[in-house]
Amino acid sequence: MSYPSAAFARELVSSLAQRGVREFVLCPGSRSGPLAHALAEAGADNPPLGAPGVDLHVRIDERSAAFLGLGLARGAAATGQARAVAIVTTSGTAVGNLLPAVMEAHHSGLPLLLLTADRPGELRGVGANQTTDQVGIFGTFVRWSADVAAPAEGDAPGHAARLANQAVGVALGDPNRDDMTGTPGPVHLNLEFRDPLSADNGVWDDPPQVDAHPTTGSHGIPIVDEPAPVPEVERGLVIAGDGAGPAARFIAEAHGWPLLAEPTSGAREGDACIPQYLDLLAADAGRTLANQVHQVVVVGRPTLTRQVQRLIADAPALMVAGHGARWREAPRHAERVLRAVPASWTQRSDGTLALGDSAWLARWRDAAGALEPQASAWDRRAVAQAFLASLTPGEPALLGSSGSIRAVDQVAPAWAVGDAPVLVANRGLAGIDGTVSTTVGMALASRRPVSALMGDVTFLHDVGGLLIGPRETRPRVRIVVINDGGGTIFGGLEHAAAPAANVERVFTTPHGVDLAPLAAAYGVTYTRVTNADALARALAAEVTGMELIEAAVRG
Repeated sequence: MSYPSAAFARELVSSLAQRGVREFVLCPGSRSGPLAHALAEAGADNPPLGAPGVDLHVRIDERSAAFLGLGLARGAAATGQARAVAIVTTSGTAVGNLLPAVMEAHHSGLPLLLLTADRPGELRGVGANQTTDQVGIFGTFVRWSADVAAPAEGDAPGHAARLANQAVGVALGDPNRDDMTGTPGPVHLNLEFRDPLSADNGVWDDPPQVDAHPTTGSHGIPIVDEPAPVPEVERGLVIAGDGAGPAARFIAEAHGWPLLAEPTSGAREGDACIPQYLDLLAADAGRTLANQVHQVVVVGRPTLTRQVQRLIADAPALMVAGHGARWREAPRHAERVLRAVPASWTQRSDGTLALGDSAWLARWRDAAGALEPQASAWDRRAVAQAFLASLTPGEPALLGSSGSIRAVDQVAPAWAVGDAPVLVANRGLAGIDGTVSTTVGMALASRRPVSALMGDVTFLHDVGGLLIGPRETRPRVRIVVINDGGGTIFGGLEHAAAPAANVERVFTTPHGVDLAPLAAAYGVTYTRVTNADALARALAAEVTGMELIEAAVRG
């Protein structure tokens, strides 16, 4: 006998797989049992006849699971194969634990499918166990949501297939739309399930064929002419923020303008790039050059430094393109704000390249070259430098969103075109939560080793991401932890002027945790290094499993 909930779950899983969803992250729970049973079959080494083969990842902590899903989506995007990732939970607080990752996915433009189980309508609002108001729980952080009534006897096939079709379509984004569904992001299906919730040994039918073009409204982009080129001023400047891509470099090289590129921009390459821009902007020569800028072009979403934010705020003329998933949230004084970089911006009107004869660019390069080299010391910058040196061209690596990414920004070179690693970070909201789980997800998605650089507080905040059950796939990851005794990033902010004891207690928050037994508890290989040579040797070894390198730079 086929149970309605079980049949619905099989159709939903099959239909999602048919639409390209390969990875499912599942947290155990009873109300989500129909989906759990279906995924156990589809994710088995030998799925039943008709069942799709999927990659199933089971985790016990919903917050960690959500960031694992986010890492899977981020890893797929980093390899140029963007696809939606499904996350399955039971009802109640399990759903609320997804929110931090949902917020990051919303701002980063990553496609997540949130499949949350719920009680049927007759059990809502009557005090039933583990039942709360899950409808609309994620608010504006999802591209689309649906409250799905419990399957019932006699339901015709196709309802789950239509939901899957629309959910995946919206999650992946429609470039022909100008609202938030024009960019990828999370989608929420709140699924009512009525008893029985158990497996029924039912057969896996082929998913029904449904309309491949879901609609959620009418906000199409009107056909317009190609945007006008950027004005060809002499003293322009290109700032490449997170996710900018090579288009930022193309603009700089076409116009002979200096390029200030953050590490996760994907544009820190080529002869127009000024890698020492932070030290330069802090020097008199850099401030003089900054005051002479006539026009700033921002590509991607720069968020790392106040010096760059000041350049943007003071720009006499500002053009913005490709400013992330929430691309309309550009500075209010921007003269133009475009969702993507038009081809007209990447070339001069006469078709020539100005890179070789730009006196303005040469002044920036000369000023950067004249900076005094930083004194050699065993600190965050030294660890970041060794970490970068260990990466190969095109190798994916994750950076923690606090002090680590800023250390990389200070020391990363301007790579030759094609030689840069693929550096990513959770910069949508720039939180430190979920960084370990995101790393694990990236490695599972890319099916290759992934290295990560993060601070000690960032690591401890998500140390539960190392918890992987004995029947689950263990990725090859190398996590380098800069242990400098707490949240020392606050030492460079205005809070540092407060009494030292107060700063230590409420900002730096030293923890005193011994990472060695912590790593052992999770079955992770552990190495502690206290100098640059030892770190270089540790990084030179092949990544064969899950490993933790603690770079102790203080104490």
